[in-house]
Amino acid sequence: MSLGQNEVPIISVAMPVYNGEKYLVEAIDSILAQTFTNFEFIIIDDGSTDDSLRVLREYQKRDARIRLITRENRNLATTLNDIINLAQGRWIARMDQDDIAMPHRFKRQLEWLESTDADICGSWVQFFGTSDKRILKHAQADEAIKMELLFGATFAHPTVMMRACLVKKLQYDKKWEKCEDYDLWERAARAGWKMTNVPEVLLSYRQHDAQISTATSAKQQELTQKIRRRYWTFLGDSLSLKNEWVDEVLKLRELSSPNPSMDDVDALFKTLLRQNKGEAREIIFEHATRLYFRAAANCLNAPIRWHALNKCFGKGLGLSVIFKLTLLSILKVDPASKTFRSLKSIYFLFK
Repeated sequence: MSLGQNEVPIISVAMPVYNGEKYLVEAIDSILAQTFTNFEFIIIDDGSTDDSLRVLREYQKRDARIRLITRENRNLATTLNDIINLAQGRWIARMDQDDIAMPHRFKRQLEWLESTDADICGSWVQFFGTSDKRILKHAQADEAIKMELLFGATFAHPTVMMRACLVKKLQYDKKWEKCEDYDLWERAARAGWKMTNVPEVLLSYRQHDAQISTATSAKQQELTQKIRRRYWTFLGDSLSLKNEWVDEVLKLRELSSPNPSMDDVDALFKTLLRQNKGEAREIIFEHATRLYFRAAANCLNAPIRWHALNKCFGKGLGLSVIFKLTLLSILKVDPASKTFRSLKSIYFLFK
C-alpha cells in the first residue's frame, strides 16, 4: 500500500518506539490493516537497543506509507513533538508500540470528528495482557470531558486523533514527562479545544509489568496533582468554587492519608453538581464517590454524607456503595495502603 505521488495524507499516525520488539508487529499490523487507508505512518525509533529497528526497517520496505526516523534516545514528549512537526496530515493519530487498533478505528474517528466538529477525539479501550479485561470508558460530550479533567486524564492517550494545526501550536511539554498527555489535554481545554470520545472500543490497551515502576508512579501522581490544581484554579471562579473547598478536595488525592474538612468537600460537590446536568453530572458524581471512598478511613460518617449527596444527585438507593463506605470506615482502610489498592484492583470499590 502507498500514497499517490501527489496525494496529501488525511491522517499522520504518530508512533514512538523504544525497545518495543516484543509487541511491535501486532501494533504495526493493526495500523496497516485500517479500512481507512489515506494516512502516513511516522515512526521514530528512539534509540532502541533491542531488535526493534530491524523489525521497523522490514516494514518500511513493505509499505511506503511508513516514514521511519532513527536517532539517539530522548524523552517521549520530544519524540512526539518531532513527529508532530514532520506531520503532513490534517489529523494526527496517536498509537503506542504495544497496543492494537481496531481495523475501523480511523474511519470511525473521522466520521465522529466530522459529525461533532471536535478538535480532538479519543475512544473507549479494552484492557488485555493480564486478567484485567475491563473496558475503560471516558466521557463523550465536550462539557463532560472538561469536568472529568478536574479529576484526571480524559482520554486514553493512544486512541486520540487531534487537529494537526492546533497540536502543532500547543505541543507536548517535556517538563511534564509521564503526564505529558494530561498536561496537553488540560492546556487544550483552557485554549478552547472542542473535545469528544467515541463511545466504542476502538483500541485494545495492553497491560504489562514494564509499563511503569513504583518510583515513576509516585512522580507521576505528584505531577498529576499539580495539573489538577492548575485546572481547578482555572475553572474555580467561573464555577463559584471557594479556594478552601478546592484545597480540601485535592487533599483526598495526596499520597499520604487524607484528613480533609468533609464539610468543604460536601459543599464543593453540591455546588458543582447543581451547575451540571446529564453526562457531566454523572461524571462528577462518579468521581465524588471515588473520593468519598478515599475519605472513609478518617471519616466515620462518610456513608451518611455520601447518602445525602446521592439522594439529591445520584441514581437509586446506592446501598452497595453505602455498604462499602461503611466497611472502609469501620476497618479504617487507608487509601495509601496495599489493602485499599488490592480491593480496588478486584473492583471491590468501583465495580
